[in-house]
Amino acid sequence: MSPEGERCSFNPDARPRVRDLADAKPQGKGRFWEEAGLTLCLCCILLSPATARESLPQAGSGDVPKLLRTAQDALSKNDFVTAADALKQVVAAQPTLTVAWFDLAYAYTGLRKHEEAVAAYRKALELDPNLFEARLNLGILLMQLNDPRGALEHLEKAAALKPDHVRAQLYYGRALALTGQPERAEKQYQTVLRLDPKLAIAQYDLGQLYLQQKRYQEALGSFQRALGLDPALSQAQLGMALALEGLKDGVNAVAHFEQYLAAHPDDLETRFHLARLYLEQGKNAQAYDGLQAVYRAKPDTPGLAAALGDVCALLKEFSESEKYYRQALLAAPADPDLHRALGQTLLEEAKLTEAEGEFRMALKSNPRSREAGQGLATSLYLQKRYPEAIPLLEVLARTPDPPPILIFALASSYDNLHVLQKALENYERFLQLSKGQSPDHEWQATQRIKLLRHQLQK
Repeated sequence: MSPEGERCSFNPDARPRVRDLADAKPQGKGRFWEEAGLTLCLCCILLSPATARESLPQAGSGDVPKLLRTAQDALSKNDFVTAADALKQVVAAQPTLTVAWFDLAYAYTGLRKHEEAVAAYRKALELDPNLFEARLNLGILLMQLNDPRGALEHLEKAAALKPDHVRAQLYYGRALALTGQPERAEKQYQTVLRLDPKLAIAQYDLGQLYLQQKRYQEALGSFQRALGLDPALSQAQLGMALALEGLKDGVNAVAHFEQYLAAHPDDLETRFHLARLYLEQGKNAQAYDGLQAVYRAKPDTPGLAAALGDVCALLKEFSESEKYYRQALLAAPADPDLHRALGQTLLEEAKLTEAEGEFRMALKSNPRSREAGQGLATSLYLQKRYPEAIPLLEVLARTPDPPPILIFALASSYDNLHVLQKALENYERFLQLSKGQSPDHEWQATQRIKLLRHQLQK
């Protein structure tokens, strides 16, 4: 791939997630164009030596012109090793030769010797502070090295040197966005779009900026325009999905997540996110399929085993649910919610003693957990340990809006211990609360009420 000109190629590696911006949880990441999988390959985007050519002064040594020709021939063939070797000899012989420093920086970039490239560009700029190509290339390189603050100065100067240069203006906008200057970044992106209204990536970057600010409607519009300008820009589908999610339009968000994943099936993080969205919408089978795809590829993904435990429980695959919850607890042995969830699954499997232990573990870490308390009371009740269950059930019965079935369990516990008045009172309360929710239990309660009233009247 020749480095000549200003061509670009896409590199999807190591990109931060665009979702972090949508959730306002950047996790220390924020390289906007990288989030789109559009990290620009430096050897291709950097202005090539041919564009920064200047008239060569008379060489102080007869070897310098020959070395320069060797370097230029090597650069034209992407032979960066030969070019760098020749150019190092040139700058040693003539350290004030600006173009040699520029070309050396370009060669170092091709060799991915980024620190050396930065130093060589800085040297070129010491010799010629207004060398536009060096300003732009150094700014881009510093952005690639995750130093937007260091890049900002150079990109600002590059943009000032050539106000009509689209790429310089675009990267200046990105540097402004990454250094926490959203208002200036927005104006800069608008400047870029005035220069080139059909530049899809500028619309995409603007959408990312709006997404970070939770301006979801504006973000949606920018992503739609980006996709209209470049239908191959599938990352705009992801941006649209996140904007729609921010607008609480989960149904349409799912459709765009699915379209994005059709183009990027290996994006496990987005697939995991979509599975959670499926769960929220009650699409449990789709959620399971998505989570299994992530599990097959990366089983140690944080939160994945717990999510699989949840969805298996919803699908009533309780043995699988138990397996995944136990796996999740290996990574987070003190997590009270995992212990509670495992306890609930064990209840469904009629493993009452084990369930009791899990609920007690959950309450040890979170004594105020109503769900864990209810689980423990249920496990004790089902084990017919009524004297132990009743105090827990009484506490839960006094909480706001207790589940009617809990009141039935309390009544039944008193009934089994022959505490007739308490049993009667709680059966009556159960009927007042249930109102057709549990027909079988309501029938049982009605029959017990008749019998208890008769017994108490004796």
